[in-house]
Amino acid sequence: MTKRQNSVVIAGFLAMIFSAAGISLLKPSTDFSEKENRVLAQHPGVTLEGVLDGSFSKDYETYLADQFFARNAWIGFKTMTERSLGKQEINDIYFAKDGYLIEKHSGAFATDTAERNIGYLTEFVEAQQVVCKPDRVKVMIVPNAVEILKDKLPPYAENTEEAKYLDRIADALPPDSMIDVQEVLSEHKEEEIYYRTDHHWKTLGARYAYEAWAEEIGLDIMPTEDYEIETLTTEFFGTIEAKVNCRVQSDSIERYRPKQEVPYTLTYNHHETREDLYDLSYLESRDKYAVFFGGNQPLIEARTASANDRRLVVIKDSYANCFLPFAIQDFEKIDIIDIRYFNESLKEYLANEDYTDVLVLYNASGFAGDTALARLEH
Repeated sequence: MTKRQNSVVIAGFLAMIFSAAGISLLKPSTDFSEKENRVLAQHPGVTLEGVLDGSFSKDYETYLADQFFARNAWIGFKTMTERSLGKQEINDIYFAKDGYLIEKHSGAFATDTAERNIGYLTEFVEAQQVVCKPDRVKVMIVPNAVEILKDKLPPYAENTEEAKYLDRIADALPPDSMIDVQEVLSEHKEEEIYYRTDHHWKTLGARYAYEAWAEEIGLDIMPTEDYEIETLTTEFFGTIEAKVNCRVQSDSIERYRPKQEVPYTLTYNHHETREDLYDLSYLESRDKYAVFFGGNQPLIEARTASANDRRLVVIKDSYANCFLPFAIQDFEKIDIIDIRYFNESLKEYLANEDYTDVLVLYNASGFAGDTALARLEH
């Protein structure tokens, strides 16, 4: 290619980039990315303080990246280009064996928030052990796929320090209060216990963890053979796929349906009553994982026909959504609280109830980065 041809190519590429950037600034901002299932950054307000401390330029850069014209197409083009060059890690996503896309979680476990959250959790568990029997107050911090499926990672993949972070949590908590999910899941790592395109674990992985937790707290549970396993969809593409936007194998979502179901009712946020754990309308949307409970809710109060005098409160993130349908069959009362959205006083809410069991259930990277965990104290 001649020097003149090179110049034409470069000029054309720059013109395309600047044109797209100009259109991005002129077009109305998009509030939400359905593909990525997240709120997009909006135009930051200009303040003297923000300009001086650099926060405005950082927020504006994020805004431009989120609102860039044809953003999803550009992500896909970037991925295709880098994959053609042999790259096995793009946008902090590993292209792993067996079609898995696995998130790195770089630096997630070395932040001040990650350390503070260990303290908040420890104080909460100690307080609940005064109210309930200590052996009924448990913590389940679920390792992410990058830790359990490390055999599938590309050679020389970066160590995320996740295992060491989980050890720090276990060391800080009162003895025997943390369920060793890492050991449980590692025993089944050759099975499909994580989605290939999403950051969640699959219902199978949640079932193995549920059985381990039930054994720890002395709970008689409905055996697996009393469930029918139903595939709800085979066309699920999750949040990790959205970060690279390239053609990959889709995931399936399963539910375990009891052959003889214990009747129950669910009350959402004190006013809306439902009689089904599953909102099948989400199977027609991008966010198919929200089929469990209709997605994350501040508060769900479940009342069942079980008469075993076991009453559970769960402080959770979205990893609990495919775990808790099992508990519906084995407790007479379950209150499910997502403190990221719960605007009431947690301390006052818990004081008005009479729980026999307490469970904190998060995924590791979600726990490390959740600034809402400070509400455990209030």
